[in-house]
Amino acid sequence: MKWQLLSTISAPMPFQMALDQLLFEKQKNENQKPLLRFYYSSEPWISVGYSFRDASAFSRSELVRTHPSIPVCRRLTGGGCVFHGRDLIFSFIVRTDVDPEKLGSVRTSYSKIHESVKMGFEALGLNLKFYRLAEELPKGNDCFRFPVVSDLAWKGQKIAGGAQKRSQGVLLHQESIQVPDGMESKKLIAGIIKGFEAVFNVTVTEETWDPGLFFEAEKGKGLTESH
Repeated sequence: MKWQLLSTISAPMPFQMALDQLLFEKQKNENQKPLLRFYYSSEPWISVGYSFRDASAFSRSELVRTHPSIPVCRRLTGGGCVFHGRDLIFSFIVRTDVDPEKLGSVRTSYSKIHESVKMGFEALGLNLKFYRLAEELPKGNDCFRFPVVSDLAWKGQKIAGGAQKRSQGVLLHQESIQVPDGMESKKLIAGIIKGFEAVFNVTVTEETWDPGLFFEAEKGKGLTESH
C-alpha cells in the first residue's frame, strides 16, 4: 500500500489545525490514500484538546495559567494541553479499514504509531522507552507533564505523545515530539517515515503541494469545519 507524504510547512497553529480538519473531512468524503504530514508552529502557541471549550476550561491547565501571553487554539483531537513552537508535529489521517488489526482500536493504533516514532529515534542513536500499563501514571491536563500508556520517554522524561479523533471510519492522529538539542529534525522525520513503512508494511511517497491553494480550493467546495 502507498501512503501520501505532504511537504513539511511552518505556520501558526490555527492554520495548521484548520488544515488538519479539512484533510480529515476530505478523507471521510472522498476515501483518499492514507496521509502523513509533518509541520511546525511558526510561533509559540498552546493547543488544547476538544474538551476544553471555553476560558473556564482553560483555567484547569497550569500550562495555560502560567503562560497568559501565549495564545491558545483548540485541536480537533482529544487530550490535554501542549506548548508548541519548538516541537516537531505530525498528523496521520487514515481510514481504519485499510489495516483494522493495527488501526481498529485506539490503544493498538496509538502503540503502533509510537513504535514507528521510536524506530525513528533509534535510527539516530537514541533509545526511547514506552510508558507501560503497569506504571502508576499520574493524571493531569498538561500533556508533557502527565504521560499516558504508550507515550515515549527519553532520560526519564516524556518526549513524544499524541491524541486522536475518529469519525465515520477515519482516524486523525496528531503527535507532538520534543526534538533533543543537536538533533536534525529532517533526519528524525526521515527515520520516522521509515518506521511507519516498517511497522505498517507500506511505502510512503512525498507529494508536492501548496497548502494555501489546497485550503482555498476545499473551502470553495463548501467543506467547512464540523462541530
